[in-house]
Amino acid sequence: MCAIYVAEHHDQLLELWREQEARSLQLLHLDFHCDMRGLLIDRKAGQAFRLPDFFSQEAEEGNFLTHAVLEGRVKSIRWIHDEPGGRRDDVGTVKYESDLTSLPFRLFNFVTGREGLSLGYNEVPYKKWSGLHNGEVLSIDWDFFASRKYPVDSILRRVEAFLGLEFQTVPELVFVCYSPEHCHPSREQFRGFVSALGHLFQAEIVELKAVPVSVKERPLLRKYMPALCLRWFRFLYYGVVSSLRKVGIY
Repeated sequence: MCAIYVAEHHDQLLELWREQEARSLQLLHLDFHCDMRGLLIDRKAGQAFRLPDFFSQEAEEGNFLTHAVLEGRVKSIRWIHDEPGGRRDDVGTVKYESDLTSLPFRLFNFVTGREGLSLGYNEVPYKKWSGLHNGEVLSIDWDFFASRKYPVDSILRRVEAFLGLEFQTVPELVFVCYSPEHCHPSREQFRGFVSALGHLFQAEIVELKAVPVSVKERPLLRKYMPALCLRWFRFLYYGVVSSLRKVGIY
């Protein structure tokens, strides 16, 4: 029987996988963002490498899949996103071997002989997605439908189109996350989607409890930098990186 786990934030999903001692999941990830900040993927070699993460070394919404990969809980990822969406519209995003900014890290790996972790990976535009593969578990971020980058009146159309797809395969596990920071205020529609998904897959729906975050576990910048300085730093950083993305520099 299919089970749908519902979370407010992605760290709850990682904690669930840890509790279940999940290993080698094949993940179909429907999300506006990759959630793999701090990860370098060599797609040709099928390997993943950890990178310095100046925002947070702890698992949180922007890097929970990075931790899942490093812990061996996920062995393959297919990331599905619409447009806008994907790396071009994200600042803290996964790096590829072809990125200009990945060259120093690739050189370091070559010189030191550092080995990566085996990872099957593919990034697929939503319009080219052909459905679930056998053995995949499904992860859905609500911003896939309700991102603030989309018109609020498009949420219903996007949800109905998804629910109207013909699923040849029913996943054993489904993870659905609300991610309120990135979505239009639409909790009632989110609940309606979860209910409809449960009906579609004949699934049990399980609400996950929030994961408490201590002061020690907060991201380094948030922990030590005054709020006003942090806000200006983020504004400057996001502006510069977003400009680079628009001209194709990653």
